[in-house]
Amino acid sequence: MVLSSAILLIYILFAGVSTFGYGVIFSNYIIVDKKLNVGLIGILGFFLLFFISIFLHFFISLNTYLNLGLLFVGFIVGLKNIRLFKTVKNFKFYFITLTLIFLLSAFSSQTYADYEWYHLPYVNYLNSFKIIFGLVNISNNYVYGHGWLDIMGVFNLPIINTNGLTALPIVFYFYFIIFFFLEFYKNKVIFLKIISLFIILISFLIFNRLKDFGADIQPTFTLFIFIFLILKYYFYNNDQLILKLIILLFFYSCVLRIGSVVILPLFLIFFIINIKKYFQDILIKNFRLYTFLFIFFILFISKNFITTGCLFYPIPFTCFNSNSISWANPGENINERYELLSAISKRWKFYSIEEGNLENRYQYYNQIINNTIMSPEEYNSKKLYWLKYFFYDHDYHRFINIVLFALFFSLSLFFISSKNKYPSYTNEIGLNIKLILFGLLFSILFWFFTSPQMRYGGYPIIGTFIIILIGNYLSTRKFEESTLLKLSNLFILFGIIFFGFKNIESSTKDLNNNNFDNFPWPNMSKKIENVDYYSEVYNGVKINFITKNDNSFTGSPRTCGNLSMPCLSSGRKVCISDLYIKSGYIFIINNNSKCLKQFKENYWQH
Repeated sequence: MVLSSAILLIYILFAGVSTFGYGVIFSNYIIVDKKLNVGLIGILGFFLLFFISIFLHFFISLNTYLNLGLLFVGFIVGLKNIRLFKTVKNFKFYFITLTLIFLLSAFSSQTYADYEWYHLPYVNYLNSFKIIFGLVNISNNYVYGHGWLDIMGVFNLPIINTNGLTALPIVFYFYFIIFFFLEFYKNKVIFLKIISLFIILISFLIFNRLKDFGADIQPTFTLFIFIFLILKYYFYNNDQLILKLIILLFFYSCVLRIGSVVILPLFLIFFIINIKKYFQDILIKNFRLYTFLFIFFILFISKNFITTGCLFYPIPFTCFNSNSISWANPGENINERYELLSAISKRWKFYSIEEGNLENRYQYYNQIINNTIMSPEEYNSKKLYWLKYFFYDHDYHRFINIVLFALFFSLSLFFISSKNKYPSYTNEIGLNIKLILFGLLFSILFWFFTSPQMRYGGYPIIGTFIIILIGNYLSTRKFEESTLLKLSNLFILFGIIFFGFKNIESSTKDLNNNNFDNFPWPNMSKKIENVDYYSEVYNGVKINFITKNDNSFTGSPRTCGNLSMPCLSSGRKVCISDLYIKSGYIFIINNNSKCLKQFKENYWQH
């Protein structure tokens, strides 16, 4: 137990230092600037590893020894630049406390919801095969373009293997929190201090359990930083470094998860206002950065095209016909998937359960056939009908928590401030803040009508909109810096204690109740051959088929978990019309019309 615990902690520290090292490389040789916030350096380290993962996977599998070599390079660079962390001296106590609590929070018996469903299988695919043409035909879930999964693939290492992957998001979270701690303690602008403090506290309030950290947390955090930097840009005399970081983080958030495009209205307003500066001062002087982003974009859409036949799956108009691209997903399947995802984001699951009087979400199909409930396409066509079910999702609790905390936060600041004779910023900055609010409002509307789920961009755009409104009002107040600092430290201390308690108390309870199957590693489902799965060989490729994985099954469908890839539901076998190997690459063809029927009958399997 002690040895395994030490291995897990060493793994997290190794991942953290290695990621920081790649962030230093990115900062020095691509951004070409050594003044970055160390928290942002760590986050950009993940970005560079994302690029490396996608690039290499076109040609080779990401085996554990290759990964170890890659991360070791970053580890050496990180150690050589560890002096950069001297910038945290203003909050040395919190830095040490956060490090300890985050490390202890990594001990969890549970994995997050989608981990065994498709995150771990995808990582196993990365580690066992180079890119597969038509991967979509095995499972839609494997090709949504969740960038975090490509990053995870690099952290599968010898000895520990995939056991530490569920703890990896804590490293990203750590750098995110450090970024805003530095912005809070180093900023001289009260308005930006308030924004930084609010984001730190709302993070501890909303994102406080490691077991809930899936692939949606990273783009959410990236969007928080993106919006903050747009604000900061106008307070720091149009800083050119901030200007290029803004376009970088917009791109980063979108490739981490395409749903981040809900921030597009804000980005377009900012870009149009500053387009002259981008082209005259930034684009020419930062050719290296924009060349890197261009190459990354080409790799990203090429990966999508190879695995699905679409540039952005499952957006139908970006997809090519399967008659011309043999491995592409058939158009009718893509349309069905697109309608389903849109309907799910608009609470179709809750609608179908209530209107169909279902015991669980898996029993929907007969009710659609009997016209008792609407199909996803019919549901979407009803436009705002879904508003009736908006508050059925637990998401709204978190939305209310944000609003309530924002009110409490603003009242606390109001009572320690006094009326200010002069505004704390110029009229020009005030106008720019209004434009930012305008952009955020349009982003909220874009989010609301396309994918109204808080974890898909809702937290950053709604949270920052509220706090900027509050901050704009509080800018008319005068603050004693020492009083503000005392109140802030009190808030932060409670936030850290709350976060630590939620995670450590849960892990301690699991340990005391013997809930760990193999402490400190998270529990994984056990698979028994010829009971939970069976295997078949297609042209030299062994495929694992999960049994009892359809919507007639009374419980939730079984998952591939840690079975070797390719792995899919036995019912989905009809989606593999042919499989062959050409020039060392696997091609999977789907031209069977029965695949669409199987998909319609088993929405939650795919």
